[in-house]
Amino acid sequence: MFLFQISSYDDPALDDETEELLRQRLETHSRRTLSGIWKVTDTLSNYAGKGPGREKRQGRYRIYGVVLLVLGVFVLVPGLAEPREPILILAGVMAIFVGFLNFFLSGKRRTAGVPTSCKNEAKKLLEGRRAIDWRKAMTKIDFDETDITITSGESREIIPYAQIAEVFESEHLWLLMYHDERALLLQKKDLVSGDAAMFTSHILQKTASKL
Repeated sequence: MFLFQISSYDDPALDDETEELLRQRLETHSRRTLSGIWKVTDTLSNYAGKGPGREKRQGRYRIYGVVLLVLGVFVLVPGLAEPREPILILAGVMAIFVGFLNFFLSGKRRTAGVPTSCKNEAKKLLEGRRAIDWRKAMTKIDFDETDITITSGESREIIPYAQIAEVFESEHLWLLMYHDERALLLQKKDLVSGDAAMFTSHILQKTASKL
């Protein structure tokens, strides 16, 4: 149904897009573990863009920021204790991050940047792919009705759709996370068979029970 012939990842535009995809993934995890805090944050964001009283709201943001910082530390400290709990660590870091955003909020609402952790992860992800000569690797990834098949030379890997945990999309890329935090970073230009507009919906349909 969908066939990719993997080619070079040298396009500089992929750097920013990969960082943004990983930021989306981090936010998705954070919203799952800190849904209450994100409801407050979303309410603040919506309120900030409406009506007068911006100076009064700025004071409120600082108060909310302090509260989120305290909550973040309260969650983070137990997560760092042995045995470490990755979910608590992630929740604490995101609460502290959102708290800083609110505390240092100026009269004009700023758009949050990409966290350093996402930039570092994106750099590592792309460096690994840019180190491969894809013309020699001759790697193909086939998404059929039952499985995902990765073929490179004589090697072959089959990934059941049930292993796909998350899928994210940008202008030029798809990011699929599967089995123990492994990633498939697919360039839309590498799609040689199938309709790009239908690819995300196909993945979501195949993994409907999980995503």
